[in-house]
Amino acid sequence: MADNPKKKGRDRELVSEREHEVAYLMRTAKVTRQKALEAIREAGPSRDKVMEYLRKK
Repeated sequence: MADNPKKKGRDRELVSEREHEVAYLMRTAKVTRQKALEAIREAGPSRDKVMEYLRKK
């Protein structure tokens, strides 16, 4: 999972439940913390799938 914000490459394609990543997801998708965490848990670690999940909701 994406756990080091300084990493590049494939790590940027992944999202985890770490606070800075949830906050970024909340800002970019304009959703609540609860919705962001739900999306990560339901869609898995792929950032593209999480964003797609949030667009459908």
